[in-house]
Amino acid sequence: MTISASSTEERRASRWAWAIFEDLRFHGIKIRTISEGDIGELQIGLMGTMNALQLQEIGRKTRRGQQGVARSGRHTGGCVYGYQIRREVNAGGESIRGLRSINEAEAEVVREIFRRYAAGASPRVIVADLNARGVPGPRGGRWNASTINGNAARGNGVIHNELYRGILVFGRQTWVKDRHTGKRQARSGATEDVIRTEVPDWRIVPEPLWLKVRARYEENRLGPQKRSSFASIRPRHLLSGKLTCGVCGGPMIRSGSEQRFMCSWRRERGEAASSNGRSIKGGEIEARVLAAVKDRLLSSELVAVAVDEARRSAEREARELTLSRSKLEKELTEVKRRAERLVDQVADGVLTGVAVKDRLDLLETRRAELEGRLPLRLRRL
Repeated sequence: MTISASSTEERRASRWAWAIFEDLRFHGIKIRTISEGDIGELQIGLMGTMNALQLQEIGRKTRRGQQGVARSGRHTGGCVYGYQIRREVNAGGESIRGLRSINEAEAEVVREIFRRYAAGASPRVIVADLNARGVPGPRGGRWNASTINGNAARGNGVIHNELYRGILVFGRQTWVKDRHTGKRQARSGATEDVIRTEVPDWRIVPEPLWLKVRARYEENRLGPQKRSSFASIRPRHLLSGKLTCGVCGGPMIRSGSEQRFMCSWRRERGEAASSNGRSIKGGEIEARVLAAVKDRLLSSELVAVAVDEARRSAEREARELTLSRSKLEKELTEVKRRAERLVDQVADGVLTGVAVKDRLDLLETRRAELEGRLPLRLRRL
């Protein structure tokens, strides 16, 4: 069976709307609007579906509008480093959005980065020099090596941005929101949805220089000394992500054949970011930390305190679990009662139609969720 994305979204929106409505009704709270008055089961089902459809339609219209802007040679996002916003109005006096002009001061920095990279300088060497000279980065702060190297697949990073060669690329990546965390995640866009528009007036880097940079990047990426993608993944160690530089506060990372910890900011941004050029072997710092844990945290007094706190925590969790289980049992009983009542009304001919089936499906879904959250012993009762 094939289920379309739109129908899945509608079903999910309807299910969540119904769950919220049931929770409010369980606590004796009514939903009342000016236009509709008291909201019941029918309105909740219809409104959940209509809202999901409306959100999808807004997303499609927004995307279609951005595609039109990109095809016309105007920028759809923020201002890229090397450019500045150009203000113009149309015949009707309205502002024309997406216009850009070259910022010559920043454009010269971009050309310098391309020239030095093509000549063999690494991104770390380039950013160290820029930071030492006090050249502001794209966001006004310090430069980072990743600002230059970026991600070739997504077109991120100075040396991968085709806008500098006079080509505006739209749709290479999209953003989706995780409903659990509320955070957006970048995803690669479909190849057929990518729009490429020539904008020669925005060219900053000459084509021969662009091609030299691409050739050197591919040479570095495909060099014989490169390891496979799986072998290049660095393993995590005991103190990975837990050490900070005592001078600048930046993170400490393992580097080199001896796996020594050193200041990441100094390594990525140069001496201007941190004066801490010292490093320490990973095995040595791990031995120090473990010795400190043994001497300071494993004394009999501290162990007794930890055991007592663990006991109190377990008691709190047990009380909370008992309270939560009681609430789940009550709601499960109510859901079963509503489902049985609907079945009886259908059998008596009082209710008919697709709306009843949808309500039963929602109740069964909620019942499965509640039973899944209850202990196995209770589900068998």
